[in-house]
Amino acid sequence: MISMILEHGPLHTKDISQAKADLDKFGYCVIPEVLNDTEIEISKKRLLEQAEAEEELGLSFRDGGTHQEVKLKNGRLDKSSFSVKNGGVNQRLWMLANKGECFRDMVTHSLVDELVGHMLGVDFILSTHSANIAKPGGVRMGLHTDQWWMPQPVRAGESYIRPSEISRKADVSFVEPDMSLGISPPVVANCMWMLSDFSPTNGATEVVAGSHLTGAHPNQDDQSIYPINQPEAKAGSLMVFDGRLWHGTGANTGNTDRLGVLTTFCAPQFRQQENQTLGLDRDLWDSCSEKLKSRLGFKVWNAYGRIESSMDYLIDIEPERIKELKPSKKFS
Repeated sequence: MISMILEHGPLHTKDISQAKADLDKFGYCVIPEVLNDTEIEISKKRLLEQAEAEEELGLSFRDGGTHQEVKLKNGRLDKSSFSVKNGGVNQRLWMLANKGECFRDMVTHSLVDELVGHMLGVDFILSTHSANIAKPGGVRMGLHTDQWWMPQPVRAGESYIRPSEISRKADVSFVEPDMSLGISPPVVANCMWMLSDFSPTNGATEVVAGSHLTGAHPNQDDQSIYPINQPEAKAGSLMVFDGRLWHGTGANTGNTDRLGVLTTFCAPQFRQQENQTLGLDRDLWDSCSEKLKSRLGFKVWNAYGRIESSMDYLIDIEPERIKELKPSKKFS
């Protein structure tokens, strides 16, 4: 397994063929100058305005604090855990499809078509569209895989962890899998849009090159043995990576914020992290292109996602629902 891991990652490239080859070999690629100066400024301004407003309204979600304690209330996560008052540092913003045209444009970008399509195929949907403002003092998140919930291959008849009982705390069979059984293909892909320069000092994303081909999850108790890279890149760069790649937010030991927008896609037969079809602002519907509606999950894929007929191509934002009916005349 360890033999699949690579010491170094790929070089930056604008060559799409090379980027695809990098995704295959390393599990990620970095493309510079995807966003121009105007696009960076618009996206950065919109993100910071939204972040400030959510903070003012008490809606801010904070994590990554050294002494942050995740609390439970009535057996469920207490949302107050993710606050500045409780030691949270990094600010996260969710459901960005509702929060700016600049963010919606990222979902339908031509490089998303090319590179996410390379991993997932022609049809894929938006799982989550979020931002992570990694602030000074934020600690490293720790390596993880975004396919933590994917069942491991098993031999016919042998015991297995029931799919709904798979935990983020990886079982030994996930950390030390039997490679002779093969590995799962990618069903998740990520795009990190860098709205500021990324460096190891300000918390650039940690990755382990080649880890996407191990079929394993990283050891959560000791990650010191892994050759962790933190790709450096200028604002406007795009890092695309395989959902199986071991990755995580780095520690921000500097004195400036690191602004990143993370767009996660999944194959159309999988459940989205954010319920895009329910959560989409209804006022945006008429301005959404068919491509964006499809990416958000309104497109019916092989009868999945339908309301009534499996022959529908797109479901509507406010679909016609056939309710409980009775015939107007009784049958004789």
